[in-house]
Amino acid sequence: MADVVDVIEPVAKFVAPLQEVTGVRNVFNVGLEDWSPAEGTLYDLIWVQWCVGYLTDEQFVAFMKRCRAALNPDGGIMVVKENLSTSGSDAFDEVDRSVTRVESSFSSLFEEAGWRITRTETQRGFVNGLSKKLLPVQSYALKPKDVAGMASSHSIKR
Repeated sequence: MADVVDVIEPVAKFVAPLQEVTGVRNVFNVGLEDWSPAEGTLYDLIWVQWCVGYLTDEQFVAFMKRCRAALNPDGGIMVVKENLSTSGSDAFDEVDRSVTRVESSFSSLFEEAGWRITRTETQRGFVNGLSKKLLPVQSYALKPKDVAGMASSHSIKR
């Protein structure tokens, strides 16, 4: 369990309440595309969930590179959890201006940003009884490609 966490929250009205939460060290009131870690900060875990769909591919790669530079080289890990497109290609939503990527797009973008997938997992069970229109949710555990002693990739579906 983490002693402290930093939060990136682009919506101003959510910032003040977050700053009152025990264990929250910093709240960055910016979008992922504008976030940079505080100088000298190294994270043991970077968790990104349901927000990279609002980044262009170029913004996503740049964000992932900044995360890689801020990850503790002694065992740090990054997790990206996102919906997957089931249409066979990336799906752009004109209403909320987001993109839902296919798995191969995530893999290519991770590679371009200097990451390797150490494990993937498809979330199961939370759509039971709900509309079949819900998209699958995939989690990726990532390590920088240049970290020595890396184990082979594993894929687990539960």
